[in-house]
Amino acid sequence: MTAAPWSLRNRLTLTLGAATLIIWCASSLWLYREVIHTANRLFDAALDHTANAVLAVVRNEASELTETKEGVGFELAVIDQATQNDTVYQVLGPNGIMVFRSHGAPIAPLAAAQSRGFGITRIDGKEYRVFTLATELNAATIHVAQPMSRRTELARVGALRLQIPGAVLMLSLIGAVAWSVRKTTVPIVRYAGSLDTLTAEAEVPIEGTDLPRELQPVVRAIDRLMQRVHDSIIRERTLTADAAHELRNPLAALRMQAQVALRARSPEERNTALSELLRASDRASRMVDAVLTLARLDASTSAQISGNTVHLDQLVELIAAEFSVIAATLGITIRRVCEQVAVTGDQDALAILLRNLLSNALRYAHKRIRVEIGAEDKYATIVVADDGPGFSEESSTRAFNRFFRGPEATQSSDGAGLGLAMVLRIAQLHSGTVEIGPGHNGGARVTVKLRCLCQDSSAGDSPVTSVD
Repeated sequence: MTAAPWSLRNRLTLTLGAATLIIWCASSLWLYREVIHTANRLFDAALDHTANAVLAVVRNEASELTETKEGVGFELAVIDQATQNDTVYQVLGPNGIMVFRSHGAPIAPLAAAQSRGFGITRIDGKEYRVFTLATELNAATIHVAQPMSRRTELARVGALRLQIPGAVLMLSLIGAVAWSVRKTTVPIVRYAGSLDTLTAEAEVPIEGTDLPRELQPVVRAIDRLMQRVHDSIIRERTLTADAAHELRNPLAALRMQAQVALRARSPEERNTALSELLRASDRASRMVDAVLTLARLDASTSAQISGNTVHLDQLVELIAAEFSVIAATLGITIRRVCEQVAVTGDQDALAILLRNLLSNALRYAHKRIRVEIGAEDKYATIVVADDGPGFSEESSTRAFNRFFRGPEATQSSDGAGLGLAMVLRIAQLHSGTVEIGPGHNGGARVTVKLRCLCQDSSAGDSPVTSVD
């Protein structure tokens, strides 16, 4: 079962939102603990300050500390105030008898007479945080205390109140993240919509400059893909249209020769018509084969070309042997000058390249064809030169056009005009180039350069092959 596609926008929003929430929770917990700890320190400091303030008063009233014998002390009057004061204190005389106690302070001592500093005590089921301070010679002892429940309540309320701005900030940040993600993905959605409206014939790249820099390589890759698709469609349509146009002539010739054969009045006339019929049939067959081969090459890519090692010098010997009979019939000599050079590629495709070069050379040559295989600057070179009329100005500019046949084809008109087009396509599939120009002694010269991945240093002329 195919997994459902995931949303970049939703994933970014959830991921960043969850990260924000986790960070806020961690920081809130840390802040809460720090606030509780700081509040307890402040409360303890307040107890210390209160104890010292009471001690200063007690020193001035030291004479009264020895007169009280009741043991419960005087409870001070309550002063009306806007805020509740939860701090209570007790003053004990030198004999341990309570002299004074604040309103709300328990009757029982908050701590033992000999206690000093901070401590925790429980009286009547209520827990207190107590600070004890005594005068010199223990003339007076002061206990200052706060209920632990009240301290905890105040600390927690303060800590929770401090969380409110953080919570508001966290929610605002999540909203900002969602808005930012949505704003960032809008150009992507718009770009995808633009791609959906494209037709197969479109060749103008879609504007993608408003996309993020990280997506620009994707945009360029899509542009290159669109260009390849457009070029492929144009080649296919052009090839189909040109092939249909070019096939009209041999098909018309087939029909005409068939009609001539039907109306023939003598065996000689009928045999001549049938011979022409076979010739036109062969031409149509060659054209169909060439069209199919070129269509297959157009559909191929460099990545699909096999990476076998091809020895060009050996391949030339095989292809030249195939043309030896027709060369001898035409009185043309084929000379090979080959270094031992090897490339990686498709041997069948390179054989088609060599066959087309030799076929063109035989069509235009008068007496000689020279085939050279060599290596130059990490490139293997294939050179096929003839002593024919050479390329005219028109042929030089249109030689690689499909179905183009130059006016130099005087010996035969059987060519389909696809030979050099196939040579160029095969060279491109092997990351190579093709150049045409005049030969050293006139005639035409075609040079193919292919990347040479393995090369032997030995070189020499192969035996001259002459076909008379």
